[in-house]
Amino acid sequence: MPSKFGQLMLWANLITEEQLGEALEYQRLNGGRLGEILSKLGAISADDLIRTLGMKYGVPTVNLDHVKIDRQTLDLISGASARAHRLIPLNRSGSNLMCAMEDPARIDSINEIEFQTGCRLQPVLVTKEMMSSALDRHYPSSADSPRPRAKAASPAKSPLVGDLCSRIERLPREKLVYVQRFLDAIE
Repeated sequence: MPSKFGQLMLWANLITEEQLGEALEYQRLNGGRLGEILSKLGAISADDLIRTLGMKYGVPTVNLDHVKIDRQTLDLISGASARAHRLIPLNRSGSNLMCAMEDPARIDSINEIEFQTGCRLQPVLVTKEMMSSALDRHYPSSADSPRPRAKAASPAKSPLVGDLCSRIERLPREKLVYVQRFLDAIE
């Protein structure tokens, strides 16, 4: 029996029963996602894949090769975070942030980016290949910027501040970015 995704592809007349059968057999033997297999086998284009996935998830889609993103929007999310969550910020409008994502069902990624940016995330679906290409284009090196460091307490500060600074220094990079932003905001 064809998968729900395979059935969507058939209903949209994007593939034939034979192509679906070949892809399902390949999936049974090698694993992988059906849409990516169909694309790899040449049965569908990347645009067909993304549109069908959008229908399945009820999420809008975009071709990242045709989208221009301003640097200010890209700077809302660090390269390390974008790579870790496999997403790219596309546009900010007020407190809403539209982000391209491979998997809009990753609630953990959505929650993390909403916390990090203070914006409500609106996912837009893209393929794995589009995301990889866009991450390389917009966040060129995996070693983004040097590790942000909390400012050391001056000698005139209280022991409490010194203790706090030493604890901040031990935080993982992902959390230290938030602390640094907070410290910058209150200076």
